[in-house]
Amino acid sequence: MIKQWLTQLTYRERNTLNIGTIILTSILIYALLWEPLSIARAQLDNIIVAQKVTLHWMNNAAIEVQETLHPTHIVKHSLLSLIDKSTQGTALNHVHKRIEKKGNSKVRVNFKKVSFTALTRWLGQLYTKHQVQVSTITLERLHELDQVKVRIILKW
Repeated sequence: MIKQWLTQLTYRERNTLNIGTIILTSILIYALLWEPLSIARAQLDNIIVAQKVTLHWMNNAAIEVQETLHPTHIVKHSLLSLIDKSTQGTALNHVHKRIEKKGNSKVRVNFKKVSFTALTRWLGQLYTKHQVQVSTITLERLHELDQVKVRIILKW
């Protein structure tokens, strides 16, 4: 039946039908095979990039943990000098502060006006790098945004 119908078509009609079949087949191959595969590949590429970023972060975190657990250098400085040096080169360098020794293993630090954000970053760095802990802290909110008055006692 189909053969009979095709033989009844003129040469021009058969060529048009053949070209249409080729174009339709190409579109179907692209839509059903090529495009889904290329989309899946792009998604996998994105996953690989994200996993590489995560792996890089995890490697850095593992090194930091190892350094924290097994310090390669033992600091022989006093807590007072460590606190003073740790504020240098940070946002706390130009802030009015008073640092004084309180006993053998404690230091009192008073800030009249300091950024709360900068203070928390500094305390976090002291803990992660030198295992200095906050013994007591008194915060008083000031009227300016992100500004506090602080009295801290730090210890090893």
